[in-house]
Amino acid sequence: MRLTPRKRAHMQNTIFQNALTVETRNGTAIVTAAERMDIVSAPQMVQQLDSLLEEGITDFVVDLSAVQVVDPDGDYPLLHLLKRTERLDGQVILVCPPGNPVRVYYEMMRLDSLFTIVDTLNAALEILRRGKGI
Repeated sequence: MRLTPRKRAHMQNTIFQNALTVETRNGTAIVTAAERMDIVSAPQMVQQLDSLLEEGITDFVVDLSAVQVVDPDGDYPLLHLLKRTERLDGQVILVCPPGNPVRVYYEMMRLDSLFTIVDTLNAALEILRRGKGI
């Protein structure tokens, strides 16, 4: 099947629109990643995360629970976010339950030495709350 430029653009927009869902609570961005973090979704993820940083948000909880596919290009947005938030004295906490393929991959690639990874959203929010002295 040959894709016309219009169909290809529609497919990419659909993928990009679903790359991340964002909610803000008390100045913290709670970001939920879709099923795939890969070369296709990475540019839109970077754009969305950069927009949040430009709005002044420096603390992020990224829920990876639904992610089933990740490749090295899919890691880039989170590494980029981590680098930028550290410069702003912010935090990035990843939510990923034990046994999830992404968590296994992050542990195998030793990315768990860079990121704080917790099992639940509540655990991540508690870490941020304690860090702010609330």
